[in-house]
Amino acid sequence: NYVDWLRNVRIVLNSEDIDYVLESPMPALPATDATLEDHAIYKKWVADDKKVKCYLMTSMSNALQVQHDGMQDSRAILQHLRKLYGENSRNAQFQLTAELHGTK
Repeated sequence: NYVDWLRNVRIVLNSEDIDYVLESPMPALPATDATLEDHAIYKKWVADDKKVKCYLMTSMSNALQVQHDGMQDSRAILQHLRKLYGENSRNAQFQLTAELHGTK
């Protein structure tokens, strides 16, 4: 169940204080003349995104891991999973339609 899975993943990410990666966009690569603070923020975000991606991948089945292995960041993985298994997915719509037609 996608909704239950996402809730559990968010609990783990929240406990690690890295749940912000799923909510905020990746910061732009700092220019060479950017401040040290800008470089540190970018490096921290990249490191935290790597952790989030690992948590997401380890919580998936092997088939889903293979399918999402080449994706570059955790937000792309989550968006793809939401499209496939989210509450408004085609599969859920099909099941609802089948149930409605079965009630006649």
